[in-house]
Amino acid sequence: MKLSAALTLLFTTLLLNAPVNAGWFDDLTKKEETQTQTTQTENNDLVGSVMSQLGLNQGQAEGGLGSLLTLAKSTLGSDSFGPIASAIPGIDTLLGAAPALDTDSGMSGLLSKTGDLGSSLQGGAQVYDSFEKLGISKELAKPMVDIVKGYLDANAGEGTTDLLMQGLGAIL
Repeated sequence: MKLSAALTLLFTTLLLNAPVNAGWFDDLTKKEETQTQTTQTENNDLVGSVMSQLGLNQGQAEGGLGSLLTLAKSTLGSDSFGPIASAIPGIDTLLGAAPALDTDSGMSGLLSKTGDLGSSLQGGAQVYDSFEKLGISKELAKPMVDIVKGYLDANAGEGTTDLLMQGLGAIL
């Protein structure tokens, strides 16, 4: 009986003092981190292109892209915007980077008070108001659209670029 108690005590001590190895758990989290990093890298490709080609900082590039994509999404509706959203990894981050606008001020605020004609122009005005808030010249909207078009041409299905252009009609 004493031998059994001694072996149980020895076995318990060895188990409690053994190093814990949760390698399987580490592998699970590494896969998730790798997937997140891949998404960020692909998203950063688009953001990086805007930064390098237009001389903007990361906040300006993300906010400017978010403003353009927000206009496209609101113009097209969520269903038609789906192929664009699928083609741009981390699109929610970009959409969230678009600055919040006060609908009573700026060009978009004035247009919101002019009725139907104003509402058709308001989307473009919101992009320009966002650019102004981010410290981006409104003249950079067209080159930024061209960068997104090039990205979609390289990374999206056929017709996705056409959807983008349809969604951004208010500023083109």
